[in-house]
Amino acid sequence: MELRLPNWVRVIILVSALMQLGFGATLLVDPSRIASLWPWPLPPLTARLLGASTLVSMPLAFLSIGINRYAMAMIPLVMMFTYRALQLLAGLVHFDRFTGDAMITLNYFGGGLLMLATFAYPLIAGNQGRLPQAKPGAPFAAPRPWRPNPLFRNAIAFLGGAFITLGLAFLILGAGAKPLWFDAQGIKPLTARLFASPLIGLGLGLSLVSLAKDWREIVIPAIAMITIGVLAPLAMLLSSASFAPQSPLAWVVPASTLVLLLIGAALLLSRPASSHDGKTEAAAARLRKAA
Repeated sequence: MELRLPNWVRVIILVSALMQLGFGATLLVDPSRIASLWPWPLPPLTARLLGASTLVSMPLAFLSIGINRYAMAMIPLVMMFTYRALQLLAGLVHFDRFTGDAMITLNYFGGGLLMLATFAYPLIAGNQGRLPQAKPGAPFAAPRPWRPNPLFRNAIAFLGGAFITLGLAFLILGAGAKPLWFDAQGIKPLTARLFASPLIGLGLGLSLVSLAKDWREIVIPAIAMITIGVLAPLAMLLSSASFAPQSPLAWVVPASTLVLLLIGAALLLSRPASSHDGKTEAAAARLRKAA
């Protein structure tokens, strides 16, 4: 029996995703608006990267609630839960920075806690089999056993571990992570810890993808990888005047976005034939033989 997300979970995720869509798109296009949208100032390139990382949640959220199959939403929920949890942690570590607009502070912590609970509930209930039953005739109902080359699985697992390690470096080092950054205006401790959240979220997503047995489980994470592989380089291009890697190591993050683009595309192209597809292909082969 396959499970689906409760409607109340879908509604909350939808409302949050629409808000994040406006936030992320605004920063990507006009980073000067950061002062009215975020608790602390950020230079243009960093603000655009925050917008790009926020927009990665769009395919994770919209496809998860649209397709509405827990098997396909599980990895995206883990990624979004991790992003929110570490974002809240970064804010708590530097709570003294939240001295501006009370609504921004309330949205950061109150909205963050609400989404944390919203992502956690289906993960816990789904693991216990307590979610509603999915509709058998809905899209992606047929399992697609995924058996990629073991080297490909290992490469994805390695990349996942690398992203987690990189994110932990930002989280632990704070401003000490400056040699890993590429904004000419540098990076502050809070900002470094903020960017640990998308890095570790992507790393966990990749690690779970490397363990997947059904191709359906990796579709949404793959689209998210393509999204960041397009939007992050776009953010760097739009603020190219500020792009100045602080050391040779600082090229790792920009290069990794292109790797994510390639990995995401490869995952989508690795789609196996379902049992229904197999019957269709066999029937077509018989017709060709008869002809």
